[in-house]
Amino acid sequence: MSEKVLTKEIANAFTPAKEISDAEKFAGRQEYVSDALYGLVTEGANLAIVGGRGIGKSSLARQIINISQGDNSLLEKLDVPNDEKLDFLSIYLACGNNIKTVSDLLNRLLTTRDCLLEWIYDIPNASRELGKISSGLDVKIAKLGSEISDETISSKAIQTHEIDVVFQNVISEILKAKIAKNGILIVIDEFDQIEDPSGFAKLIKSLATNIPGLKFCIVGVAQDIQNLMKEHESTDRLFAGSVINLPSMSPKELNEIIDTAENSIRDFIKFDESARDKLIELANGHPYIIHLIGKQALRSAYKEPTYELNEDYILKILSEIAEKEADPVLEGRYKRAVASSYQREAVLKSLFEVIKDGEILTTEAYKVAIDYDVDNPSQYVGHLVTEDYGAEIIKVRERYYRFRDSLFATYVKARPWLTKNN
Repeated sequence: MSEKVLTKEIANAFTPAKEISDAEKFAGRQEYVSDALYGLVTEGANLAIVGGRGIGKSSLARQIINISQGDNSLLEKLDVPNDEKLDFLSIYLACGNNIKTVSDLLNRLLTTRDCLLEWIYDIPNASRELGKISSGLDVKIAKLGSEISDETISSKAIQTHEIDVVFQNVISEILKAKIAKNGILIVIDEFDQIEDPSGFAKLIKSLATNIPGLKFCIVGVAQDIQNLMKEHESTDRLFAGSVINLPSMSPKELNEIIDTAENSIRDFIKFDESARDKLIELANGHPYIIHLIGKQALRSAYKEPTYELNEDYILKILSEIAEKEADPVLEGRYKRAVASSYQREAVLKSLFEVIKDGEILTTEAYKVAIDYDVDNPSQYVGHLVTEDYGAEIIKVRERYYRFRDSLFATYVKARPWLTKNN
């Protein structure tokens, strides 16, 4: 056991609540980091990162931003060949409930200080272009580093200057100012949160033709990219060779996350081999689960104190996570699906037990459910595909189903039983 560590160090050894920005804490993914680098240096290419929830897409996106801004520390750590430091003006935006359309997205990119607005301040032509946006929006203009002034620019010119035209003109003016050598990179995270992304494919095709110095990195699910490509016949060329399909992490990579956490607290608390094996089993390839359970385990052990954690300790922490609703979203979805029914919960867990290549053959799941003393398991599968119970299961074809979200499926596996067989 090493010297005493601070509460802050314990609290930040694992970080389920945020993506990994620090290259030292980023684990594995060498092949995909290399693919991202090639996407950044390939002229005319846009990037896309796709994969399930909790798989590490946002963390990779943050590393792409670091690399695009000339930080090659991750490339060197992973032994990814590189021969220059890139110089992009990189913008990151995570979509939320208030971004419903492509117009909303462009509006947010243009008028948010953490996005393009800060760079528009000192470029008069860009400021004038931004002033063409009205439609009830007052855009406050101020010099960089000063307080927001009372001066506002508003105009009814929005009828003749659509927001996509304004966006293109603003980007063009920023590029002319030569703020960054390699151009502009815009990372749009949680792209799947946009309710109506129609028109985006046409937009990026137009931008690729008229403003070759702009790159997009889209972070979401594979279906988003497929839909974009269907929307515009030449969109596939804009992502050719630059779609990064992020798979589950290997046990070695998940172990690296645990190593990094232990190192960050100077081995003050350690996970023994049984604890590591259990964590990796429960994670099912999802780094988020390692971070969620690991964080709660260190917090509990630090309070007790306990300095070496085993499999039994991890199982105890799982119960605490459920009781405290450490992830209220996943826990809420689980409770909605189960709805206090032992038989429905048994069927839910049975479905996970027989997953093969992402699909569930109900014939096999029913055998497991019957062993759990479930009568008529097909009835409960019928429940789980409906919105009343969260629609967590999707029918693929006759007798075959899959979980809508692999992270939720992993939570089903890891979570202790909510009900009891009466």
